[in-house]
Amino acid sequence: MKVLELNSVETGYGETQVLWGIDLSVEEGKITVLLGSNGAGKTTTLRVITGLLFPWKGSVLFKGEDISRVPTHKRVAMGVVMVPEGRRLWPELTVYENLELGAYTKRAREKFDESLELVYSLFPRLKERKNQLAGTLSGGEQQMLAIGRALMSVPSVLLLDEPSLGLAPKLVAEIMNVIRKLKEEEKLTVLLVEQNVHMSLQIADYGYVIEQGRITLEGSRDELEASDKIKKAYLGM
Repeated sequence: MKVLELNSVETGYGETQVLWGIDLSVEEGKITVLLGSNGAGKTTTLRVITGLLFPWKGSVLFKGEDISRVPTHKRVAMGVVMVPEGRRLWPELTVYENLELGAYTKRAREKFDESLELVYSLFPRLKERKNQLAGTLSGGEQQMLAIGRALMSVPSVLLLDEPSLGLAPKLVAEIMNVIRKLKEEEKLTVLLVEQNVHMSLQIADYGYVIEQGRITLEGSRDELEASDKIKKAYLGM
């Protein structure tokens, strides 16, 4: 089942068009990756999915329902939840308070204890540091907290914008392992936006390549890994 679909989406900022006829779908219980370099249109695609930017043309469907004009807060309540690039935590609040603020919808509040237990099991360091100010955490711990806060919203589809950015390779592997675990153990649907092609393809089921606002390649993990275009442009082969 397709949880999320973009059909011929065009949009941009002011008079500048950024996306040109984007077709993309995310299957339930799968990890889908959107790959591309800086400025290719990855974050703009996420902004359209979350409602921070409306399409000029085309549509965004969530579980078959057209949500193209639904405001962001209502999409979160429906289960469309994003971990933004740069984490966007509340640095002067504790780890626990940041997690608590992730569970602001009615559905999330009802599952608060269950969600908190999941977050602490995935990221034991957050439990150890629950009373520590978020701004004093390391970069890796802040990324864990950003993902944890999103999970407190009880997502149906989790959108991750460059979760590996600025992290050491060991921490990137740890974060990717958690994303894989969310799919395998929690049956969570994930759309992962990344420049780290090698790491993201290791956990992906399906992927798309975006260049200059257009999808130029798509396929299964195996198909993308075998692609000469991917090898030359992203894997240095």
